[in-house]
Order: sequence, then structure tokens, then C-alpha cells
Amino acid sequence: LAARTMVDVASLLLFSAVLVNQVGRVMVPSVMTSILADEAFVLSVDARKDMLAGVSAVCLLGKVLGGLITDAVGGWTLLVAVFICFTASSFVLTTTTSVATFGAMWWLNSLAYTVTWGAACQIIGASYEVSERPAQLTRIASASRFGASLGSMFFGRLLKAGLHWRQALMPTGIVQALLAVLCTLTLFARRGAGKESGTAAQIDASKAAPPPPSRSAAWAHVATIDFWLMFIPKIVIFTYTQFFMNFLAPYLHSSFGYSHGDATTLAGLCSGGSVIGLLVIGDRVYKKMSLDRQAALVFFLVLVCLLISALLAFSAALPFDISPLAVPLLFVWGLAYALPFYLPPGEFALRIGGKTAAALFTNLFDAGGFTVSFFWNRWATKSSKDGDFAAVLQTLSLFALISLGMPWCMYRQYRSAEAAAKKAA
Repeated sequence: LAARTMVDVASLLLFSAVLVNQVGRVMVPSVMTSILADEAFVLSVDARKDMLAGVSAVCLLGKVLGGLITDAVGGWTLLVAVFICFTASSFVLTTTTSVATFGAMWWLNSLAYTVTWGAACQIIGASYEVSERPAQLTRIASASRFGASLGSMFFGRLLKAGLHWRQALMPTGIVQALLAVLCTLTLFARRGAGKESGTAAQIDASKAAPPPPSRSAAWAHVATIDFWLMFIPKIVIFTYTQFFMNFLAPYLHSSFGYSHGDATTLAGLCSGGSVIGLLVIGDRVYKKMSLDRQAALVFFLVLVCLLISALLAFSAALPFDISPLAVPLLFVWGLAYALPFYLPPGEFALRIGGKTAAALFTNLFDAGGFTVSFFWNRWATKSSKDGDFAAVLQTLSLFALISLGMPWCMYRQYRSAEAAAKKAA
């Protein structure tokens, strides 16, 4: 009972950490339209473009670094470092008058957020049985999307209430400091009990269990077609997170005439579709399905992403005004992309990585996503400089088409499992 209680507390803290991590991630993008309009803080569009490119580069560095060290040092250790960095960067972001310092702190903020997902997955892989991992993965994925949505709506409402963008960001640093303390206490408690990575029951059970696969054995999966059918869709769908975080509010403002505060709030609302996609479709439907039915569901969701992004991209050619449908369509788009983005790649990484390399493969997938985003963010910022997002949306439609490889991978795995079961019988 004591071990289970500790796991439950750890699960709650993981949920909170990932949620606050995502609030920290969206804090700067959510108030960016107000920052650009701030005459006392001269941030040009070109400077923003360079900062965004730097964010993607820093995130790539963070994923590579996280992949190298997370499995070795442990997820809780990294979470302590994450929230210390978050707290420091948030304080400077709300006080500095230097554009260069602001950019540097945004990069520190991005580095901190980048390693959180891999750290959380490492804790799940080390602390939970295989049968429990999908539920825990769904939980932190839901926290991730809920945090992004909550953050955008929270900052939007503060801006709408008349607060300066610096004042709107201040509460975040306080919560991040609290998480730094809680994660530190958890780390010391687990180290004191001799279980920084797992529970006592699982440590005892592991004495009789076969050793986990080595990293070299796990790396053999990279040579398989299934790996690439999962990896390539994951890294291109990654641009959806960038669009919803960095470009959705400007898109709503420039294309549909919403005010800065309303655009930010509605962008958060649209991102809220991701929460429903994970909690309702992911937790109540997806995880109860067989792998072949999961593949069919993912195919349908990716197809929805393709249709909506194409409809918005070519809206000027439609015989009707799409404006009243824009927010509902974006909400459904957020609902549709979240499950394919999080669950199949996350389960795949945990399955091939095991306890020794789960964070390695999780970070490898995200590193690929940030590499694509590094180039896509620069291009998308330049392409939409005049307020026209048609080309940006067209690329997202193409990425949805490419992502149809993901359900193919899942179906191949289903056929392989069926063949192995028949052979064993």
C-alpha cells in the first residue's frame, strides 16, 4: 500500500509538472502579439524570427542532451533542474528591458521545457508495470495539452483584463518555484528510500526478472521500416504544436480580425481540443482497442487533420465565407492531432526502449521534430509576415498526408503480432 501510495503521489506530481511545464512553454508565444505592439520594448518581426529559430535549435540541443543523460541521472533529478531554470528565466523575462536578454531567457525557458517530456517518460518506464504505462502516458499527454490550452487562455484573459504582458507572466514564475521545491523533496525522499527511479515493489520484482535489453539491442530497431514509419510522421506532426503555439493567435488576428486578447484566448480554446482528444478519445476509447482498431482510429484522425488544414489553406477559393467555422474547425483539428502525436509514438518508444533506453528514444523522436521545426518556424514566420497564412496551412496539409504512414506502421505491428501468436500456437 505504501508503494502504491507513493506511485500515486508521483503520478499526481508528474501530471502537475508536465502541465506547468506546458504553461511555461506557451507563456512567451501567448503574449507575443502584445510584445510586438509594445512601443517601450522594440521587438521587430525579424528579431522574433531569429528568436524562434533559436528556440527550435535550443530545443533540439535539449532533446539530444536529454536523450544522452536522462536514463543515467533519472527523471526526478532532471525535473528539479527544469523548474529551477524555469523560475530563473521567468523572473528575468518579466523584468528585463534588453531584447537580447529576453531572447536568451526565452531560450533557457525552452531548454527547460524540452527535457521534461523525456524525464516524465523515464519515470513512467522505470516506475510502472508495462500494463500501467499507457494510462500514465495518456495522463501526462493530457496534462501537456491541458497546460498549453490553460496557459494560452489564462494569459489571454489577463491581457483582455488590461494587464501589461509582463504582469500577465508574473504568476507563472511563482508556480514554477513551487514545483522546483516539490520535485526536490520528492527526489530526496526517493533517494533516501533507495528508489530514485522505481518503487520498492518493482525493485524487488526486478531481482527475479530477466535483464532489460541493452541500449545496443534497442538501437537495432532504428534499422527497421516500422521505426521510420513511426518516426517520420511524428517529426512532421510536430509542426502542428508549433502552429498552435506560435502562429494560431496571429492567424486568428490577421485572417479573421480578432483582437490580441481574443485571438490569444481563442487559440487556447482551440488547443483545448487536444485535451478532449486525449482524455475522451485516448483514455476512454483508444487504450481499450486492439492494435488494428487503434490503427484505424489513428488513420481517421490524421485524415481529419488533412481535410481541415486543406480547407483552411484554400478557404479563399471556397464559394462561402469560412470565418464563422474557423474556430470550431481549429478546435476539431486540435482534437484530432493530439492522439496521433502523443500516444502511438510514445508507446512505440517505451516498447523498443524499455527501462534502459525509453528516454533515449522519446528524446530522439522529439529531436527529429525540433529539427524539422527549426527550419519550418523560420520559413513559416517569413511566409506569414504579411498576414497571409495560406502557404503555412498548405505545408501542414502535406505533413498530414505524410503522417498516414503512422497507422500503416501500427497495422504492420498488428500483423506481426498475429503471425507470432499463430507461430507460437
